[in-house]
Amino acid sequence: MGPTPTPHPTARPTTEPSDTGHIERGQITSQALANNLVGDPAIRDFMVYLPPSYDTSDRRYPVVYILHGFKGDQWEILSPAFTLDEMLVNGETEEMILVSVDGSNRFGGSWYLSSPTIGDYEKYIVHELVDHIDANYRTLPSRDSRGIMGCSMGGEGSLRLALKYPDVFSVAVPISGLFIGERHPAWKNLSSGTPEDFDDLNKLASMVQSIIALSAAAASNPDRPPFYLDMPFEKIDGETQIVQEVYDKVNAVYPVNYLEAYLDQPNRLRGLLIVAGEYDSIHPTEVVRDFEKMLGDLGIEHEYLEVPEKGHCNFDITQVLQYMSNHLAFD
Repeated sequence: MGPTPTPHPTARPTTEPSDTGHIERGQITSQALANNLVGDPAIRDFMVYLPPSYDTSDRRYPVVYILHGFKGDQWEILSPAFTLDEMLVNGETEEMILVSVDGSNRFGGSWYLSSPTIGDYEKYIVHELVDHIDANYRTLPSRDSRGIMGCSMGGEGSLRLALKYPDVFSVAVPISGLFIGERHPAWKNLSSGTPEDFDDLNKLASMVQSIIALSAAAASNPDRPPFYLDMPFEKIDGETQIVQEVYDKVNAVYPVNYLEAYLDQPNRLRGLLIVAGEYDSIHPTEVVRDFEKMLGDLGIEHEYLEVPEKGHCNFDITQVLQYMSNHLAFD
């Protein structure tokens, strides 16, 4: 699900021409996240990578939105930004703006979903943040010049948002997502009883925490503090058992359930690249292969890239950024 990168302070450079871009921090107050039941902040930071020519030209640029993994944050922009700089120096790609989104919350991650419990992360990203970036930076403000990508939780979130809002994003590269909820390994490896508070929650295995985080979006319940959700499992006679109704709600928010609706609307993505690690230690690769086959069976145009990596969200994303450059519309 990806480690949380260590923050590094950045400074805005002078207006002298440079071979590299720069990163700056921005902030937005989200009405969509205000008044969520668990008290997460509505004021959110975001990180923006501006390409080398940004300060010395009047050009407009495509934008790629980056969604981080579970327990990550907006600082995950660092690796894509450094990689893009290297590619630009080598003449391997076009200049783009990168925007890294804060999708964190008290549960470890929002999964970029919406509910009274966590707030409306869809509206926060798709409308508020996109509008803010277009209003404050020299973007090409159209779907054809707007992409979205992410790994793990960010992979599932980027695909879900692209399928649901192809009028906003036209290119998507979901990386190392699971995509099919019933195949989540945590369902077969649930820990002991239900946590009583957030301290207990943070003691659970990360995979189990992620299921509870999903439940905060899919099974919100304003009458059940302190988590304001229906738990996906319960302890009965000393054994942890799945609660079927919550299990069904959680699985319903996975991207596989958005494919038919995507086909029923008029817009199509300009590019969709599914990326998986051949030996992924968190999300079984065979599940991603099965999902990719579903896309083909439904006639959804896409490409599939499997990289020979054993880890999770730690591989070179050069090909991902190249795909964005090849499929986004430039001025």
